[in-house]
Amino acid sequence: MSATGHPRETPPSARRRRRWLLLLAVFLLFPLLIAVASGTVAAEDTESPEWGNATRGNATTIEVSLYDDGGSVDTSTIQAADFELTAGRVENVSVASINASGENRTGVRVSLLLERKVDTDNVTVSLRDTASITDEAGNELPHESVTVTGMDAVVPKYQSFEVRRVNSSTARISVGIHEPIQQLRISVGGPSLDTLNISGFTERTGNTITYTRKYTFPEEGEYSLLLMSVTDENGNENSFGRQRTFLYDDSAPNVTVAGPENATVGESVTFSAAGTTDDQGVESVRWQVGSDTILTGENITVAFASPGSHEVTVTAADPLGNTEIVTRVVSVTGNGTAGNVTVRQPNATVANVSVNGSGQTQQIRPSEGPLVTSENGTLERLAASFPRNESATLTVRSRQPTPAFTTATGHTGVSRFDIDHGSVPAEDATFTFTVDRDALAAVDAEPDAVTLFRKDDGWTPLATDIAGRSESHIVYRADSPGFSTFVVGVEQTAATDMDAEAATTDSETSTAEPETTETQTEEPGQPDIVVTNATAVPSELGPGERTVIAVELENRGTASGDHNVIVALNTSILTTRTVTVPAGETRTTEFARSVPANKTGELMVDGQRVGNVTGGSGGLPIPALPSIGIPNPLSLWPDGIVGTVLGGLLGVAVGLYGVLKALAIYLGY
Repeated sequence: MSATGHPRETPPSARRRRRWLLLLAVFLLFPLLIAVASGTVAAEDTESPEWGNATRGNATTIEVSLYDDGGSVDTSTIQAADFELTAGRVENVSVASINASGENRTGVRVSLLLERKVDTDNVTVSLRDTASITDEAGNELPHESVTVTGMDAVVPKYQSFEVRRVNSSTARISVGIHEPIQQLRISVGGPSLDTLNISGFTERTGNTITYTRKYTFPEEGEYSLLLMSVTDENGNENSFGRQRTFLYDDSAPNVTVAGPENATVGESVTFSAAGTTDDQGVESVRWQVGSDTILTGENITVAFASPGSHEVTVTAADPLGNTEIVTRVVSVTGNGTAGNVTVRQPNATVANVSVNGSGQTQQIRPSEGPLVTSENGTLERLAASFPRNESATLTVRSRQPTPAFTTATGHTGVSRFDIDHGSVPAEDATFTFTVDRDALAAVDAEPDAVTLFRKDDGWTPLATDIAGRSESHIVYRADSPGFSTFVVGVEQTAATDMDAEAATTDSETSTAEPETTETQTEEPGQPDIVVTNATAVPSELGPGERTVIAVELENRGTASGDHNVIVALNTSILTTRTVTVPAGETRTTEFARSVPANKTGELMVDGQRVGNVTGGSGGLPIPALPSIGIPNPLSLWPDGIVGTVLGGLLGVAVGLYGVLKALAIYLGY
């Protein structure tokens, strides 16, 4: 109001300023209204998200891209349990926003963190049937799949390394790996050096992939074969230090036979091959007297039953299978009526024998074949001493053992031989008999479970030895003070009782936990020895210099075992040492070694590099510092339509505030 009581008029300039201010405010608020309107339209999104590609992040990460043209993927719907892989399992996920370069669409990159490395190069990623990943508008990602390549990061695993002899100079080498490989390296050291690779090996598939080849060593001597490394089909390499040896020895034993060249019928004579020598030792000595008598051992004693020329052949073998055969011809003459033995065989189970005693050991055997035959074996021949110039008549019969024998002795009877020798005494009897291998297998028995029993006021076991072997039967020899009834017994293994106990145990524990069943069927313990640490001090040295190598070994198995630690320079073995490590324990061994004065390269322990031998001094590598992750504050800003609207509103508000502030200052407010 004015002093006169009339309303004060607003100056025209002030009115014009307010009008311009109102128009400016409307002009500035117009973009904000457009943004709000567009957000409303965008919220009406009906397009489903779609799969992008999948790439390898690292050995345990798969990166999967998901896009949504009409809005943004709802990251809260993405869980680790949503994804299914053809190899491996997703343990966790992380999500980051992405923008497709040059395209008007947004999306997210889902990092799938795997539980462990996978042993497969191509892995397909898909959604589980119960999974539901949506965008902000609720549209679901379709149940499709994408495939990532290059994921195999598992090194080949060692299964076996064998070197088996084919002959004196050739071995069959086999390497077992858990997956196919494209390369392997085996170092051959000895009188000559060589390196083998995959080109000479043949692959055989199964539970274990086995690579085999034959290898002929060029010259005699002892060789060391070292399995150095293998590489799988996707380039993953693993180094080993598995060593095997092979001895190439082509020299047969030098056989020396001592014994008479002349003998008398019935006379006991001794032959010896004790003077036989071989640079690798004599493995076995085998004798053949006549056409089919087989004896073993350095020394034998025999008596010839008939006059004439008789061959005594000895075969000596060394541990590598090299053999030498020497034959001695013995001239045997008769001694009048003493020592005559006549054998008649009316059938295979009965032999009638007439003996004119010589007072010495006399052989009782037919001209060919066994003396008597039973279902499971034969009585090849007998030897006994009868009073000189006394005539004895023997009847030898083969019969089936009775169950009473098993009850009395606890042995299973396989053959029975009854010998009736009348009133003429017989002493120092020796039995040579056979037992069929099938008969032993039928009672689940080993060859050394056989014993000859004599009936004499009960059953008496006799000292029984293995005298020879063939593919179909085992030859035994036993001594007895005289003749009577004899049964060949096989020691019972109580297999039937064990089976009954096992059946009872299975029945009682049929509802037990799986762990209990596994414990009952657990295999015998096996050692599993690995080198856990190996160091060399100094680790950088020159040719001819000395270093101390410390090696730590751990036995992760369930039984004590030996491990051959191999120290090598490149592929040349410098030294080895066998270390015994008990189950579950750790052992440490040290080598103080000077390297060769004329060689350089990598110093290895069981295929693991521990140092370098160079012409000059080396330096130590500096480890890289780990990167420090700093969280991005902008990652808290919401994505999608909400983020876009809020961003637009914030920008308009800031701009409007600046303009209004400047205008107010200009107008004097």
